[in-house]
Amino acid sequence: MAELNPKLESIPPQVKAIASPVDVCCLQPIDVIKTRLQLDRSCSYRGIIHCGATIVRTEGVRALWKGLTPFATHLTLRMGSNAVIQAAFRDPRTGELNHGARVLAGLGIL
Repeated sequence: MAELNPKLESIPPQVKAIASPVDVCCLQPIDVIKTRLQLDRSCSYRGIIHCGATIVRTEGVRALWKGLTPFATHLTLRMGSNAVIQAAFRDPRTGELNHGARVLAGLGIL
């Protein structure tokens, strides 16, 4: 059975391990702004840009990365454990991972 994206299989594990925290660092400011907009009951923000600018002006630029450490740690451990579980479920002869094994691996990281 062919993998969903064979090019991903050629990516070294070290690169995959670094990609998750880098991804989180890039997306965290957007997530902080989204959360602030969702919790804004008084309608003090006029949109995404206004919300981000207000956060930076009132709390500093580092406020856009609030909660980064726990989230990055969680994501890195989750992805790492998924890789270990998937390796355990791979067919020893072909190295392929069937859909059922992929589902089981996904359930193993909940």
